[in-house]
Amino acid sequence: MDKLDHYRRCIQTLLEEHSQSKTQEEVENELFFDTVRDHYQLMRVGWKGLSRVYHTVLHFDIKDGKIWLQQNTTDSDVGQELVEMGIPKEDIVLGLHPAYKRPYTGYGVA
Repeated sequence: MDKLDHYRRCIQTLLEEHSQSKTQEEVENELFFDTVRDHYQLMRVGWKGLSRVYHTVLHFDIKDGKIWLQQNTTDSDVGQELVEMGIPKEDIVLGLHPAYKRPYTGYGVA
């Protein structure tokens, strides 16, 4: 299997697993897989009482052969989950951190 295909499948599997978590009654988990431009998201959308819920839970991009974690509002270490799926740490970039911090994360840099 091609490296990028493997990365896409791992991201999609991870997002599908995280989308199984329960939400409030009028809030839905929505998955977005853009396999052409390599953007992947799990969002929560709906209503909590009179308040609108529109929240990105997880967001990944694949850029230049690396997985970029752009957003993580879970308590899970999704970087480690990707490593356990066979993704090398150097191919995971924590894009949610500024560039000067990335060399100290233990993951890849751009």
